Amino acid sequence: MNIPIFIKYLFLLLTLASTNGIANTKSLDLAVMSLNVYGWKTMPQHSADYADIIKKYKIDVVGIQEGVDDWQLKSHQPTDYSRSTALKESLGECWQHIFQIFINQCSGIKFVDSGRFDLTDGPNATRTGEFAIISKADNKYLLVNIHWDHESQVTRIANANETAELINKNNQYPTILLGDFNSSCFGDEVSIVQSKTKMSLFANAGIDCLLIKGLSGHSKTINAYPSDHPAIIATLKPKA
Repeated sequence: MNIPIFIKYLFLLLTLASTNGIANTKSLDLAVMSLNVYGWKTMPQHSADYADIIKKYKIDVVGIQEGVDDWQLKSHQPTDYSRSTALKESLGECWQHIFQIFINQCSGIKFVDSGRFDLTDGPNATRTGEFAIISKADNKYLLVNIHWDHESQVTRIANANETAELINKNNQYPTILLGDFNSSCFGDEVSIVQSKTKMSLFANAGIDCLLIKGLSGHSKTINAYPSDHPAIIATLKPKA
């Protein structure tokens, strides 16, 4: 056998194996974002700006808040998700959304199940939580996206209990809870969820929080202008 050709062939095999190993390792990571799109003020006219932020950080899954009209509704649950639809259009064909949860299908993310769950309404807003069971690289996760009431602590405490109940009904999955809690990440309301679900606070952006269970990784907050909230981004993977 020609030695130089053999060496070249061996080098090619090692390179492919190394590349595949890197790809497999990276595919276990789930890049998550919580983003308040400041709906009544900046949407839909700034949907492209938010899409650029999401793409810049190579996000897999996004939970947004204020992508729905929930203000002073008479209906039991919101029906107008036009702001969310505008963001989906700006994100492009790789993206799919159900209500205010978005997934990047080109990153290998799939919806397994999804839905809404009722939250106690505030004095002026119809409060509704959202959840999705998603999969990536044969791993399944529960992602819960919330926007608790901003006017009544009594309502937020009810929202906390209702959120915890939904999470505990799906406790077989590694879990991500994110959103606009409208209260301190170290306050009584978030503490209720932590106590009842055994979740850990993973990222704190004031009133925007991210809690996890059965996962590890790292997180940070970023300026998400034109939003009036910082965004939270995290890279997560199942605990070994």
